[in-house]
Amino acid sequence: MWLDKGLIVRTVDRGGQNESIQANQTSITKLPLVVLVDGNSASSSEILTGALKDNRRATVVGNTTFGKAMVQSVHQLSDGSGLAVTIAHYYTPNGTDISHKGIVPDVQTPLTVEQVAQFTAKPDLLATKADPQYMQAVRSVTKLIRASGVSQERPAVTINGVQPEPQQAIK
Repeated sequence: MWLDKGLIVRTVDRGGQNESIQANQTSITKLPLVVLVDGNSASSSEILTGALKDNRRATVVGNTTFGKAMVQSVHQLSDGSGLAVTIAHYYTPNGTDISHKGIVPDVQTPLTVEQVAQFTAKPDLLATKADPQYMQAVRSVTKLIRASGVSQERPAVTINGVQPEPQQAIK
């Protein structure tokens, strides 16, 4: 959805067989993108982040991601439990193995121990002006928009055929 062209991900199974997934020219926008990540960003979110970063389609902001570069298949057992089996390993478009290393953001924005405790206790503060990573992402995308020359005027928004006032549209 975010790439018109380029490699998204490459997987290698136990037998050494490669499979590559390419973008299919169906990007929904060419507008600037920023991806906000942290140590809880793993697996499919890392595939997306790696594809956008390696293809220079987005700026990555936040903390280093988890580093889960494994494709797993879950098998249900007779007692109702499940068994996760690693069936392949994935690599970013540039061939980077992020396993146990994660993806390092372009703009690193660490949180203090106090900030992590605050957001854990009050998750409603995430993605607000109190969240320094969110605010860095906003600054980064604003800078990209200005550099791209894209109009900064808000497009007309309609909700169920009604055009709300700008402050309502943001909610």
